[in-house]
Amino acid sequence: MTDKRSAFDGYPVETIELSEAQKTEMSFGNRYHFGIKAAGIMELLKGCDRLFFMDTDMYPVANVSRVFDRISPTHSVMRMCEGRPRMDYPTLAGRGIAVGDQVLTGAEPMWNSGLLGVHTSNLAALETAYSAIEQVSRVLRSHTPEQFCIGVALAQEGRTVSPHGLPIRNYSTSGKKRFARRRIEDFVVTKSHLAIAEQVNAAAALRLWRTPFDLLKKQFSGQ
Repeated sequence: MTDKRSAFDGYPVETIELSEAQKTEMSFGNRYHFGIKAAGIMELLKGCDRLFFMDTDMYPVANVSRVFDRISPTHSVMRMCEGRPRMDYPTLAGRGIAVGDQVLTGAEPMWNSGLLGVHTSNLAALETAYSAIEQVSRVLRSHTPEQFCIGVALAQEGRTVSPHGLPIRNYSTSGKKRFARRRIEDFVVTKSHLAIAEQVNAAAALRLWRTPFDLLKKQFSGQ
């Protein structure tokens, strides 16, 4: 699901168009951007039995297909548990905001949704989470109501959630992103004309993580 379908021209993937009107609706009137992520996951889940989603700053370094064996109606996979949320989450207590029948206190565990493996049987749970996301995002300034509510919903009614434990790296911090983005942009310029199999091999050899030398070079260049 993408608002830039042309970026995938020539690749063996199926795309679903995401319009500006849909983005506005999914983000509660352009008020909370991560609502698009939550609503998009639900829309994709309608077309499959099990979905494994990764943020675009996550990337596998080996085969991750075994994750599908762990996704079931009673078990989901997320990136990691961050524990009790901090910042302004305690202000949720007494607000009467609920995920399903569970009234939120702000002390529920925070699961990171940079990775999410979920079964289609849990679509209704995600829908209850999405409804709560809209309400929580009106109360908190944090960008994390999406993952907070999803983690709560997927752990209800006897269901469980576990960390992914897969060979996946990330470039989630600003410094890592700048380094990785330069390398990815160079890859697109120099490799996108190759056949798919050749691009796959070249991508496997592409280093997106910084070495100590890269960090030293950055320090001395002032970039």
